[in-house]
Amino acid sequence: MLRTRIAPALLGALVVLAVLSVLVLAAGKPLGESFQIILQGATGYPRGEAFGPLEAWDAVLHDMTLLVLTGLAVAVALQAGLFNIGAAGQLLVGALAAAWVGTQAGVPAPLHLPLALAAGALAGALWAFPPAWLKTHRGAHEVISTIMFNYIALYLTHWLVTERLKDPAGDAPQTAPIAEAARLALLHEAFLQASWGLAIAVLVALGLWLALYRTVWGYEMRATGANRDAADAAGAPTARRMTEAMLLSGALAGLAGAIEVCGVQHRFFEGFPAEYGFDGIAVALLAGNHPALILLSAYLMSALRSGAYHLHAETGAPKEIAVVVQAALILYIAAVYLRKRRVEG
Repeated sequence: MLRTRIAPALLGALVVLAVLSVLVLAAGKPLGESFQIILQGATGYPRGEAFGPLEAWDAVLHDMTLLVLTGLAVAVALQAGLFNIGAAGQLLVGALAAAWVGTQAGVPAPLHLPLALAAGALAGALWAFPPAWLKTHRGAHEVISTIMFNYIALYLTHWLVTERLKDPAGDAPQTAPIAEAARLALLHEAFLQASWGLAIAVLVALGLWLALYRTVWGYEMRATGANRDAADAAGAPTARRMTEAMLLSGALAGLAGAIEVCGVQHRFFEGFPAEYGFDGIAVALLAGNHPALILLSAYLMSALRSGAYHLHAETGAPKEIAVVVQAALILYIAAVYLRKRRVEG
């Protein structure tokens, strides 16, 4: 049993190293020096004159916060047999909702941050509801509907931030800065990006782990995803569980957007980073949709991103190297999964 678990993981690590090596060599960069730079970008070691552990961990923990939540968003939907491709759009509407609440005057200071975060989660959940309803009541495939809602979210938020919610004090398409009371504190005084949103993401992951694997609700959710017909025959409310999974998925993605606004950006703007919604797919698949393992896979993906961007900054190598490695890793995971299904019959 131990061998069957360790062998695929070691082979996956070799696949990552092999693909990364090929890409670095194809970019015309020295292999040993490049790996050293990637390691420095991911951990801060070996220390550089202008780049050390604080700079590395600032970037890694910031990305990890968002990838944990978007990874959970994808994972909880997959647990119920749904493939939510709409986390990017849900993140956008959640971020804009949090920015709007964060700019409101007259909100009691102790409630301003919780209300902004709750608004982001609620907006994400509401944005996920139409695809959930279309799936359970009309049989529409959630992949198609959530992709369509991504584009609606992109253009709707663009219109709102340029026409309705634009900061009157400037010409840029962005909202006014949120109030100080609506801001998340940074994890370290020297950090610029990593906030206490990471603690929220970790608590959410652990809570979702307990809910999915230690409650009747979680059992019914996973049974629905494993075999909806069998779950129906056993009396599980599959349509309700699928709807709940999609709403929870949207809420998690919306919360990621709210944390980015309250902890880092302090406003919403055109071009808000929504790519974390798509990266969450890789995080969820790498973790096998397990909430606790998502913490590890999100860290690994974040370290890879940070290392690749540092390599780009130091040598000019393409920053898309991290994306290609992620794609290769997903293909490997899919191959392992298909082989397992074939062996099990």
